[in-house]
Amino acid sequence: MSPPPLVIAHRGDSAHRPENTLASFAGALEVGASMVELDVQLTRDGHVVVLHDPSVDRTTDGRGDVRQMSLADVRALSAGFATRFGETWASERVPTLAEVLALLHGRARVMIEIKKESVSDDEDGGIEARTIAEVRRQGLSDQVALISFEHRALLRCQRMAPEITRGHLFGRTKPEDVVPAARDAGCGIVMPHKGQLSDAIADAVHGAGLRLATWVVDEPAELKRLARFGLYGVGSNRPGVLLQALADGLLED
Repeated sequence: MSPPPLVIAHRGDSAHRPENTLASFAGALEVGASMVELDVQLTRDGHVVVLHDPSVDRTTDGRGDVRQMSLADVRALSAGFATRFGETWASERVPTLAEVLALLHGRARVMIEIKKESVSDDEDGGIEARTIAEVRRQGLSDQVALISFEHRALLRCQRMAPEITRGHLFGRTKPEDVVPAARDAGCGIVMPHKGQLSDAIADAVHGAGLRLATWVVDEPAELKRLARFGLYGVGSNRPGVLLQALADGLLED
């Protein structure tokens, strides 16, 4: 029997705490997650911050494009995601990548999604180079995977940091193009959306000796249905729920 999928805390324990905040990542650790996924964007003044959207509008009390804001501008905002959580987490701020890695260091492995919106023509000073520099500064090259939908970003990561694992995200890519694209960027992890999973993709990924992961899986019943694809990992907004279901023998019958 293959091992159960690794439960990857998607933006932290994001069903219960504001996504991509220190509170959410602490929550993921509290429920026992051994891998955490986060998203990075680049501010106008070159700081890597942990934020999913190119805009701060959805999850903070501010407005604007993070790429046109300074770090000080971003840090002045509440990241408490008031439309979902009210004022409970109002003191949370958009964290820097450095802060999140320091929190998770030695406690969980990390998947860092490089968001395509922040990928630019600046290879030497762009988001890939700055992300890699911070991972290396904290001595986490063997505990991190760099993931992206953006093929150009993954090729840069391959050139600049061949020692750091890479994962290729896919949305609507043709099934026959998935493995060749992952191989071209030297990715060890292939990550199609769960709606794209098929026996053909699973067979091709496993046949190439690569690991297969997907996202977002929040219900134990869905995890059980998808387990037949031999998944390495699943991203979940409710990591504690899935971890408990696995501990209770979800995949044993």
